[in-house]
Amino acid sequence: MKAILVDDEPLALNHLAEELERISDLDIIGKYRSPRQALEHIVQVRPNVVFLDIEMPEMSGIELAERILQQLPATKIVFVTVYDEYAVKAFELNSLDYLLKPLQTERLEKTIHRLLLTSDPTERFPDSQVMLHCLGPLQFEKAGSPPITIRWKTFKAQELFSFLLQYRDKPVRKQVLLEQLWPEIEWKRGVTQLYTAIYQIRKQLQSEQVNIQISNLDEGYMLQLNGASLDMDTWEKRVAEAPAVTALTMDLHLQISSLYKGPYLGETTYLWAEMERRRLRNLWLRHEKQIADYYIGARQDEDAVAHYLKIQRMLPDEENIYVVLMNLYHRLGDRRSVEVQYSQLCRMLSQEMDMLPHPAVQEWFESWKSNRST
Repeated sequence: MKAILVDDEPLALNHLAEELERISDLDIIGKYRSPRQALEHIVQVRPNVVFLDIEMPEMSGIELAERILQQLPATKIVFVTVYDEYAVKAFELNSLDYLLKPLQTERLEKTIHRLLLTSDPTERFPDSQVMLHCLGPLQFEKAGSPPITIRWKTFKAQELFSFLLQYRDKPVRKQVLLEQLWPEIEWKRGVTQLYTAIYQIRKQLQSEQVNIQISNLDEGYMLQLNGASLDMDTWEKRVAEAPAVTALTMDLHLQISSLYKGPYLGETTYLWAEMERRRLRNLWLRHEKQIADYYIGARQDEDAVAHYLKIQRMLPDEENIYVVLMNLYHRLGDRRSVEVQYSQLCRMLSQEMDMLPHPAVQEWFESWKSNRST
């Protein structure tokens, strides 16, 4: 569940965030000292719950709650304040709870419990009781449990499941499956192995109590999720719906960024998955660059470096990332790191493509070295 916190006192704001992170699974997508800035963000990202101080400059917590509920009536409101005289007004707004400072952990735990009881169960685990993770290794996650990696009977059973998952809710002909997964063996033997792999997948899903169905069609099969959700669908939808990267929306974008755990289907080398893997990687790269480029424009060079290093770890063969990092380290006056990035770039290009950096990059580096020595 998504939560936003609003309190004009930074110590109180950080303390509340730390306590919530320690005792709950709430996804804190924003912390604000300004009620007006908070309201703008809340309307954009539609959190499930908002924790509000009452006595604040610009706008009281009561007024802020009224404005939130006018636009998002399903939002849960929890007031956190040192004043008890506003309790009647708070409950007239149908707030979920009214907490007095200093916060007591036991009392906050009761609030979280009440929040879970009053929320729609699908909010706690979107769309289903099962989430399939395809960004990174293929895993299954059930509500309330950590993701697990299924130990498939054979590698072919895992690949067949992954192939059908990529074409979910669409019929896939047996001929296509045989051509893609068993191209090297004759038809009759391939059909036998296909039937065996389908049987293994169904038994595995049944033993894991995962309600994903593989239906027999006249000349093929179709995988149906039956309400299960995919992490890649959730991530892609949130990227598409996210507002522009600004100081106000940065927390949201960083949270979206954290959903991408790795390349599509992890370290597998399925040729048929390469186009989808490249598409998702490019979408991820565009989003990450938007975040990093905001940091550059805001002169937050250290944050920009940290984010571009994250991109570099995921995509070590992207020449442009090394160049951006060289420029950033130059701006920070970190000469050693400029040299390290250039050295790593030369090594990567030599090993992967047997080539040197682009002439413009070589010229920049030589000019930088000359200026440094003068």
